[in-house]
Amino acid sequence: MAFNKTFTVAIMGVVAMFLVSKSFAQAKYYPGYVILLTGDTLKGEVKKNSKREFDNFMKASYRKKENVDMKTYNATKIKEYSVDGISYVSRNVDGEQVFVKRLSKGNVNLYESQIEVLQMNDLKIKSDYYMEKPGGEFVKIKSGKFKKQVVDAMSDNEDIVKALEEKKYDFENIVELFEAYNKSSN
Repeated sequence: MAFNKTFTVAIMGVVAMFLVSKSFAQAKYYPGYVILLTGDTLKGEVKKNSKREFDNFMKASYRKKENVDMKTYNATKIKEYSVDGISYVSRNVDGEQVFVKRLSKGNVNLYESQIEVLQMNDLKIKSDYYMEKPGGEFVKIKSGKFKKQVVDAMSDNEDIVKALEEKKYDFENIVELFEAYNKSSN
C-alpha cells in the first residue's frame, strides 16, 4: 500500500514538472527588432508566444542576445517590433494604444487586432481588421461594409474591383485580397 502511494506521488511530481517546463517552453526568443519612438532600431531577439498569440498583441519582450537582460515594451513605448518575420505596429484602437499585426504591406496595409471579450462568462479572443494607406487614416474594416470600403481604397486597380464585383474576394479571404492588390501595385 505504501509503495502505491509513493509511486502515485512520484508520478504526480513528474507530471507537474512536465507541465511547468511546458509552460516555460511556450514562449521562445526569435530573431527580431524593436523600433523605438525616436526611430532607433534595436536588433536582437524578441520573445514570441506561439501557444497564446494574444500575448504578442500586448507587449514586446526584447533582449540583445541570450543571457542578457530582457526589456519589455508596451505599445505606448515603441513604434513597431518584429519577431520571426512578423511585424506588430503600435496603433490607436478605440482610444487605446495597442499592437496590431501587419498581415499585408504595400499601397494599402492590412492589420489585425485582437482583443479579449467576455461571452457567456467565458473569455474569448476576437479579431478585427484595419486598413491604412501609408500616411493615411487607420480604418476599421466592417464586414457589412467590406466591399464598399475596399473598393474605395483599391479603386485604382480595375482587376481587383472587378474581382470584388464578381465576388471572388470577400471578408473571409481578406488577406488574399490585400496580398493580390499589393502585389499588383508594385
